Amino acid sequence: MKFRFRSHDHIGAADAESDQAFLRECFIDTGEIDFLLDCDDHRRIVLGRTGAGKTALLTRLSERTSGRVINIKPESLALAYISNSTILQFVNELGVNLDTFFKLLWRHVFTVEVIKAHFHLDSSGTKEGLVDWIRTQFSDKKRQHEKALAYLEQWGSKFWEQTDYRIEELTTKLESDLKASISSVLPVAKMTLGGAQALSQEEKGAVVERAKYVVNQVQIQELTYVLELLDSILDDPQKKYYVVIDRLDENWVEEGLRYLLIRALIETVRDFRRVRHAKIIIALRYDLLDRVLRVSRGGGFQEETYESLYVDLRWNRDQLTKLLDTRIGRMVRQQYTSREVTHADVLPRLINKTPTMDYILARTLLRPRDVILFFNACIRQAQGNPQITPQMLKEAEGEYSRLRLRSLADEWSADYPFLMSFIDILKGRPAQFPLGSISNDECVGLAIRLLEQQLPDEELLSAVTRVDKDPDNTGGLRRCIAALLYRVGVVGLKLEKFESVAWATSGRRSISISEMGPDVKISVHPCFWRSLGINPEISGRSEGVRFPQSCITTEASPLPGRFSEG
Repeated sequence: MKFRFRSHDHIGAADAESDQAFLRECFIDTGEIDFLLDCDDHRRIVLGRTGAGKTALLTRLSERTSGRVINIKPESLALAYISNSTILQFVNELGVNLDTFFKLLWRHVFTVEVIKAHFHLDSSGTKEGLVDWIRTQFSDKKRQHEKALAYLEQWGSKFWEQTDYRIEELTTKLESDLKASISSVLPVAKMTLGGAQALSQEEKGAVVERAKYVVNQVQIQELTYVLELLDSILDDPQKKYYVVIDRLDENWVEEGLRYLLIRALIETVRDFRRVRHAKIIIALRYDLLDRVLRVSRGGGFQEETYESLYVDLRWNRDQLTKLLDTRIGRMVRQQYTSREVTHADVLPRLINKTPTMDYILARTLLRPRDVILFFNACIRQAQGNPQITPQMLKEAEGEYSRLRLRSLADEWSADYPFLMSFIDILKGRPAQFPLGSISNDECVGLAIRLLEQQLPDEELLSAVTRVDKDPDNTGGLRRCIAALLYRVGVVGLKLEKFESVAWATSGRRSISISEMGPDVKISVHPCFWRSLGINPEISGRSEGVRFPQSCITTEASPLPGRFSEG
């Protein structure tokens, strides 16, 4: 094979939108598409970290459904109109729960989009008389669908307008109703941004009471009837519809409002299960879901009630190896030869006495994006050569490690804008070390920097405050450092001498500060060794910590949690 790596060779891009050519030929089906396409299957929220393949999965799902996928882009919904509403921000500041209204918006949008797709409502002519036609089709169930039809007739032609127009109409109506109700106890001039702070307790109580009444009167019940009507309309099990929403982690609306809207969206996804032949499928990052549930959590909330909706995107060694081989094969086949080429043809057999694929996968967070970027970095080192040597791979590892660390900081910037200050504490340390080896001086220096930040949770704030008052009281801050770095995937934690190292990247298990005893040890993930200047030999062979064992197993771990170490 007359093959040489060229300067512009690559095996794909980091994001699915730029990776379409490779996705068409190299998509690895790990089984999720089949149960997403099954409307009887409850799973409909695709969860994964950045780069796990959520967008690629939804793209392939769209290709499998013969035009019956309705893609909704969050930025096209004109939800910024809500965030710019003075009256809605005013009542939100007073603590009035707008969740009912947000669920109304989502139900309305989804119902209309599915009906428009089913009846091909692409012109004003096809919209006229549709409600009358539906009424005649269900004359035998008139009483059952009477309220749903009344809701459709109330909106008339506006019901079929573009999504952004309908959202503005619904919001305007709520604004008008709120002003009319509240103005009897408070002048409209006082309903301003920040105006809630100037109200007396008596005024606040009166406004909240009236605002709650107005919000609770929104026509959510009528839309429940509309879902029942929609279920009757979609009576053909061979003609199913899928409403797909991706990129909810982007800045499509103001951050605080985004969390409330996503929480209402999740509940709407669950409620929409009563429509047998239509399914809403959304993609969320783990960190965004955790943030949504934490910020918008109300009384009586039980997170486990949502678990049945989740599709956890996790990859094992065999799947990632197949992904790499498929992409290498495509790159070489298009340019040089029709012979099947895999990683074994272009990579060295061993690195530091470790099988090369194990070495590479140990330095990923077990995501397709990591594997693609690592190998692309190897290609850049191998220009003009037919194979990648151990030295080239080591050079590529340094570039890749720095890139992954920057990417991790970007991924978690909304929660932890100060994350790099925590990560700096790991620089130059052994691959595994006792938590207690983080010195008082390091904790004090970190606390000084954190005092200038808006801290996300009370535990961290309390720990920093204690250090500020007493520079020797650093134990709480050490545990906060370990918990945060574990959560974002930079480190694993060995809580007891007899336990194995736990890694958040192997599942969604959290570790609380209260679980950390005096024997807890920190293991830095191999992905970040090079960028943090960590020499794994320093940690000592007795610890046996080289990389997470999940990288070298052939089956994906069926349950989140701890696993053995290599």
